[in-house]
Amino acid sequence: KPCERAGPLLRPALALARALARTCSRFSTSGAMAGGVAEDAAEHREGVRRQLKEAMVARDAQDVESLRTALEAACEVDPTMEDVKPARGLLQRMEAETRPLTFTDVSAFDTETLQAATTREEVANILMKCMKLSLDSGFQAEILAEFHYHNFMFCQRQKFRAETTSTFLSIMNVLHTRAIVKEKLAKPRAHVLFEELLRRHCRTLPPYSFGAFTEAEALMAREFAGTGFFRHYDMYAFAYTGREDLRLSTIEERVALKVPKVVALHKAFEVDPREVPELKELFLTSEDEALMSDFAGGLHLPSGGLSRGGGSLSSLHSATAPRGGATSGLARGVPGKDDGQKAAIEAAIDEALTAKLGGHMARLAKHPLA
Repeated sequence: KPCERAGPLLRPALALARALARTCSRFSTSGAMAGGVAEDAAEHREGVRRQLKEAMVARDAQDVESLRTALEAACEVDPTMEDVKPARGLLQRMEAETRPLTFTDVSAFDTETLQAATTREEVANILMKCMKLSLDSGFQAEILAEFHYHNFMFCQRQKFRAETTSTFLSIMNVLHTRAIVKEKLAKPRAHVLFEELLRRHCRTLPPYSFGAFTEAEALMAREFAGTGFFRHYDMYAFAYTGREDLRLSTIEERVALKVPKVVALHKAFEVDPREVPELKELFLTSEDEALMSDFAGGLHLPSGGLSRGGGSLSSLHSATAPRGGATSGLARGVPGKDDGQKAAIEAAIDEALTAKLGGHMARLAKHPLA
């Protein structure tokens, strides 16, 4: 009102201010409503998630339906919730473990065909086809074929119905697969598994169990499994036990040579030095001894030994001369010759001795007898 009395110029500004006030009020109201809806949605999502987490602790067949309901609610709220995928895997595993085994491996038609078969080969072929076995797989397939055959013959002796026969064959197949092949269970745990499978098929409680066995039939099945499968449980387990032998050997790599161990010396360790190859050059050989015997008659080796030089050989020649100043045989053979002829004879003697002795001169010079 004060603004209206102020004049017609302020009326447009007043109208604009009132319009802005109404717009702000409308936006604040819608924002509060949107915030409340978001909080409710978040609270609902959290409640669904908690319900799914609680249902995921399911262990028995009675818990399958509650898990399935919680999973469906979670998928409606948020399919990308982090607990949806683990819950779906748990549900699939529990459905596989808790569903009735009647007519799963051996259908009703195959069961009737088995009961009408008259030969062992015909029964074995039908069972191998139903259990998906092939003799080409090795001895384990042969063991399983015998296993299923004896299980079927037990059902025939007890005159089981078709659904009971099919259920018992599937129970024994699941028991062997889980206890022996996949999970490698101990015998007590395998007993527990067999009792769970048998109890699930002893009373009719859809969808959790199917009463394929009566109490009397269940008792006979327990006795047969105890005297057959569980009595030879270790043998069945051994057939699926792989063994790998690993042989290790250590090799010591050394930078320096290994120091030999110190051993005591004994008289028996003594060797003849003449037989040591490294010491042979220090001793006379048979050729040296023969050469020495040639000069044994009055030969006197000079203190300097023999050498290839003419001086030592001349000394050897002079040492072979007879004592008392007599001339040698060679000198007597050439009487009246001058000193030049004598020097030529000595040179010839030196040359002959050098060719004869060869490399023995240095060795004779070093000999202790020299």
